[in-house]
Amino acid sequence: MFKVIEFIMSFFGASMKQKIMSAIKDKLLGSSGGKTAVDGSGGGPLGSLMNQFKEKGLGSIFNSWVGSGKNELISPDQVQSAIGSDKMEEMSKQTGMPMPELAKQLSKYLPGLVDKMTPGGKLPGQ
Repeated sequence: MFKVIEFIMSFFGASMKQKIMSAIKDKLLGSSGGKTAVDGSGGGPLGSLMNQFKEKGLGSIFNSWVGSGKNELISPDQVQSAIGSDKMEEMSKQTGMPMPELAKQLSKYLPGLVDKMTPGGKLPGQ
């Protein structure tokens, strides 16, 4: 999974790459990096992230990233809404990026990251 994150982050400078990778790992996927710690709904931390998107009415977009079809686009505002202002603020502090820029970058790269983390159209642990 970290090779996928590293590939996506290769578009950033080295220090920013590490900051964003750490923020995704720590704040979005938990310290396990999406590999363990299965929650009650299955799918581990990635499943929890999916639930956040569903709660904000963005489940179909997230499901498109997991599925084998085309990944639907998501706006920076939708990413910020789904992730929540508290986590976005924590990630902003961790990366040193202003929240609008962070949301823009996440909206650009999160669909591909989730897609690569869900081979065969299934969340880890399912």
